Amino acid sequence: MSNQDPFYLVKEDIQGSLDKAQNKYSKWQSLSKGNAEKRKLEVDIEDECKSITWQVDEMSKAVDVAEKNMQRFGLNPTEILSRRKWVQNTRKQAETIMSTVDSSRLGSSKVSGPATATSKLGSAVRQENDRYINSEGDRQTLLVRQQDDQLTEMGDQISRIGHIGLQIHDELQGQEVLLNELDQDVESTQSRLAAAQKKMSHVLQKAGLRGQICIMVFLIVVLILLLALVIG
Repeated sequence: MSNQDPFYLVKEDIQGSLDKAQNKYSKWQSLSKGNAEKRKLEVDIEDECKSITWQVDEMSKAVDVAEKNMQRFGLNPTEILSRRKWVQNTRKQAETIMSTVDSSRLGSSKVSGPATATSKLGSAVRQENDRYINSEGDRQTLLVRQQDDQLTEMGDQISRIGHIGLQIHDELQGQEVLLNELDQDVESTQSRLAAAQKKMSHVLQKAGLRGQICIMVFLIVVLILLLALVIG
């Protein structure tokens, strides 16, 4: 499949985000409870996973549309199945990481008391706002890429139509030149024929009846000799 396929361009971005989330998750696991860096990583991991989940949901919708129009997008059932499996697997990985981090953070909240819970609620609101902004930005980026692809395809089609139009124009010009040459040849032939007829009429009038008979006899003899040569 071409690297210019919008699905694979977005897939690459999502995979990069998932790799970052997994790296942060691995580091988070290695830190002890109560560590300030661990709490910061929890927030980052949750943001990453929520953004990934949203993007994967949008990709799932795109796969549904592609499945209904496989011929239009040049796809086949095997490719559709592969994309759907990737979507499901990526969503599962992101949800697993986020679920583990959330469970650990909820366990810490029960011990920390009401003040910490209020602080975390404010943090959650901010995170949700940031996630929404990021997700909207990702959605707009995907739409812009799809529009760019459509405009590129349309530009290629217009270019091909323009090229065909130029070829037709050149062909018509060539035909026009040939027709003009044919007209000139016909006019020249007609002029020569008219001149020959005029000369012939003048000769016959000048020769009189006897002369005309002699000419006819001569022409008949010449014709007979030619036929004899051809047949012989």
